[in-house]
Amino acid sequence: MKVIVTGASKGIGKGIASYLAMDGFTVGGLARSADLLADLRASITEGGGRCHVAACDIRDPDDTERSIHALADAMAGVDALVNNAGIVLRRSVWDIRPEEWRALIETNVTGLFHATRAVLPRFRDQQSGHVINISSISGKVPLPGGSAYAASKFAVTGFSHSLLQEVREYGIKVTTIFPGSVDTASHRHDPTADASWKVTPEEIGRACAFVLR
Repeated sequence: MKVIVTGASKGIGKGIASYLAMDGFTVGGLARSADLLADLRASITEGGGRCHVAACDIRDPDDTERSIHALADAMAGVDALVNNAGIVLRRSVWDIRPEEWRALIETNVTGLFHATRAVLPRFRDQQSGHVINISSISGKVPLPGGSAYAASKFAVTGFSHSLLQEVREYGIKVTTIFPGSVDTASHRHDPTADASWKVTPEEIGRACAFVLR
């Protein structure tokens, strides 16, 4: 199975891409950093997995469409898209700056829309495909200091639910995953605190593999 993962260069996305590749999936990694993507590809290849990468800014619809098609062509097809790319920001409505709000919404919501729109025609033509959207527990139960992040993840949840109604007639599946606290650098509000109780990025990758199979 051939799967494109957005935001694959680090954090949750890297965990998802790495787990899927080691579990037998062919992975297409999408992210902004070409250098980090090269590291991901090298790591997966050294472990015996199959990985293609493309650097792009998913906030740009044209760049996203080009990169999605490039990955699908390199993999000789695409069976699933994991929309993972996102910004985590814990800042109250009193403190968040307008430019921070825009960056978060454009990445977490608009970027997800661009990636989904880019891959759907291929899914429709082959009458099969699977879109997995990585939301958050904040897309169900918001936390203080996370109004912008919660708004973006509630949007992901709503988009996912409606998307299913619009694409299911073409054999396309839609799944939303709601991770809780994840042990990544962007989620560590206190680097010295014990994080052993948190979900690992690889565990989210395992959940994606389960859903896809």
